[in-house]
Amino acid sequence: MPQAHPRYRLYLFGTFRIEKDSHPIRFSTRKIESLLAFLALHPEQHPREKLAALFWGDSTDEQARGSLRTALNLLRTELDDHLLLTNREIVQLNSDFPLVIDAREFEKIGDWRLAIGDSAISNLQSLISLYRGDLLPDFYDDWVLLERERLRALYLDALLRLIQQFRSESKYERAIELAHKLLTTDPANEKAHQHLMLCYAAAGNRTAALKQYDECARLLRDELGVEPSRETIDLRDQIQAESSGTSREASFTNLPNPLTSFVGRETELAEIRQQVETARLVTLIGAGGCGKTRLAIQVVSDLVTAQRFKHGAWWVDFAPLSDPALVATAVAAAFHLRESPPTPLISILIEHLREKEILLVFDNCEHLGDACARLAQTLLTACPRLNILATSRAPLGIVGEVTWRVPSLSTPDPDDAPSLEQMTRFDAVRLFAERATAVATNWKLADHVSAVARICARLDGIPLAIELAAARLRVLSAEQIAARLHDCFSLLTAASRTALPRHQTLRAAMDWSFDLLGDDLRFGHYAPAIAGARYAFGFGLDRF
Repeated sequence: MPQAHPRYRLYLFGTFRIEKDSHPIRFSTRKIESLLAFLALHPEQHPREKLAALFWGDSTDEQARGSLRTALNLLRTELDDHLLLTNREIVQLNSDFPLVIDAREFEKIGDWRLAIGDSAISNLQSLISLYRGDLLPDFYDDWVLLERERLRALYLDALLRLIQQFRSESKYERAIELAHKLLTTDPANEKAHQHLMLCYAAAGNRTAALKQYDECARLLRDELGVEPSRETIDLRDQIQAESSGTSREASFTNLPNPLTSFVGRETELAEIRQQVETARLVTLIGAGGCGKTRLAIQVVSDLVTAQRFKHGAWWVDFAPLSDPALVATAVAAAFHLRESPPTPLISILIEHLREKEILLVFDNCEHLGDACARLAQTLLTACPRLNILATSRAPLGIVGEVTWRVPSLSTPDPDDAPSLEQMTRFDAVRLFAERATAVATNWKLADHVSAVARICARLDGIPLAIELAAARLRVLSAEQIAARLHDCFSLLTAASRTALPRHQTLRAAMDWSFDLLGDDLRFGHYAPAIAGARYAFGFGLDRF
């Protein structure tokens, strides 16, 4: 009977550790551990000269190459001859070797965006459990610092999204536990402090919520030298007002807590707020990537802060749904309502909402348009104090609906050679610059005025496209991005692991919109025009 291959496990989170059949293996030097970690995290081929310079750069070339040969031989001796694939020129970790690497498993699970519902939550929980601490915390190589920050950001992002999920389900104890877990890694994370304030207040412990604000303010000042954001201060003021009994009934919500700041659109925000306060159904419409959801979150957040709706604002995201029959179920779930035979679920929902002054948000209605329209009409008819704000690629098409088309962000004319002062007046430029400074060290708009003007203009001020472009600054300069935008769909990819699949690339956003069209549009009279638009957007005719 052939002997089974031994199993190897490499742990890079927390303390470096490698095991063979659950027995630890120890190396003689930290340099060998660092070399193995590098090869494990970068499984592509590496020139020997590069590795020698990276790990023994303070030696002569001959000494560095000799040290590399010695280290590779020691890895083979301590582990297995088949661990590495090498020749005179390159070194590579053998992808077929039975080595399980915690950081690689973490990244695979980090692709949780492809799952929905319970699967996404399970993946997030698995990802969080794998993170036993920062990547190689006692290693100080430059390449380790970059990997450590990247994986740490993914971990924090997963925690924030899971906290948001538990908060939306009113599982406040679980959300509070995870928020404190996040703060042990990133004590000055303002979003985590906001979540804690909301959870404590929603659970009735406003004293704890106000103490959390004080802790947030102290940490922000001590660690970052900044004051709490306006959003956090407004939340503190609202909790204080409710604690003193001077406000209306508490209006805490399950509103998503964005991970990035909102930029520009001051005029649009004011107009939409007015529409929502005067019309019972307002639908934000526009093409994919134009920022409908983000704009809706900001509008609703402002209305909640102003306590415009006595019983709060409640968010329902239809993006994960594919079955129209589940639309009412998703809305009921936001209020923790369940079907109770023989009473129909819609009757239970109406009874819950009938006398309440509530803003209900239907996000991403486009693929369930008929079902969303029927439910909206039923609820608005039966619940006289209910308002609905919807986002969709097309109107719901019911009586009384007010549609508001979301425009692209304002952009400069790159042919006019705009000055730095002129550039900052355009929302598209402000968005690009803010996202750029978050991903690229020491990035300044003043150094790239012309390139940014070309980028924003070529992308027609589409927020999704601009965010995707800014994310590419991790590997390209603004000038390189501007030069390559003739094929923007292939360039603008992978801005965020956690974005919905249809928001990870411009091509995906366009295909999502096309797939929602009926056969009469896709293959009928307008088919040539639609096909031409997809071709132009995808393959760079003239504007791209």
